Amino acid sequence: MLTGGSLPSGRAAQDKHQQAVQRAEAGIRRLIKESEEINFRTVVCAAGVSLDFLYAHTDLRKRIETLRGQQWTENQSPPQAPSADDGTVIHSLTEALRRERTTHRERVQELEQRLAAAHGEILRLQRVIQSHNPRP
Repeated sequence: MLTGGSLPSGRAAQDKHQQAVQRAEAGIRRLIKESEEINFRTVVCAAGVSLDFLYAHTDLRKRIETLRGQQWTENQSPPQAPSADDGTVIHSLTEALRRERTTHRERVQELEQRLAAAHGEILRLQRVIQSHNPRP
């Protein structure tokens, strides 16, 4: 019998996890509604969940990656051939290079964050293994 309205630790963990999932989903919906950029960092800020949580939750991760990919494709306009007559060839090429660099930088940051999350998960799992197999 439970007293004081406390939940068993397994149930409490499940409730906490479910609340985090709901916050993440609400954050994603808000970003969509407000036409904001959707990526792992923006969802973390909008939902108040950790990056590790998003990467570890397969459904949320896939949804964010899908939405991010859709936004990326929608924001890509077909390249226009610069006209030598209007004197904007250099400007057009410089702008295209700037966009490419920005996209590249964002993708590198995303991969670095994913790598950091993976390293964190490895460390966490190592601790779990160590706690189950104490050294003699």
